[in-house]
Amino acid sequence: MNPKLDPCGGGDGVEVIDPSCIASLCRRYPKVKFLTTFLSRVNQHEACILANKFRNLHLYGCWWYCNNPSMIKEITEMRVELLGTAFTAQHSDCRVLDQLIYKWAHSKVVICKVLVEMYQKTQAAGWTPNAEEVQRAVKRLFGESYHEFLMK
Repeated sequence: MNPKLDPCGGGDGVEVIDPSCIASLCRRYPKVKFLTTFLSRVNQHEACILANKFRNLHLYGCWWYCNNPSMIKEITEMRVELLGTAFTAQHSDCRVLDQLIYKWAHSKVVICKVLVEMYQKTQAAGWTPNAEEVQRAVKRLFGESYHEFLMK
């Protein structure tokens, strides 16, 4: 993005993309598994729909410019509403250890709040999950859904 910002050549930025290229890849190569995450807020809804339609596409994390609490909340809520627990809520894209620590610290708090709100809604609708069901959802969001995806 800005070549004067060495050593990474200015790094990445935020650009709205046309996710139809992802759909095309998934359709053309149904036996290939694709992991994807998007930087632009604009692309998040369509990414969820694509992951819902293609079994060979897995969404993961809130990467780089989407890795602040307000964005993590919005994206995780949308993904839970559209995909259940069939995505990976967060991953590490850190380049140095201190990034890993702060990213996981705030991500876990936000994702926990999203799950609490989700389960409050299910209780209001008449279903109360047991501890095992909640633990299963947490495990899926933090890695098991990824491993299940790899086993497909």
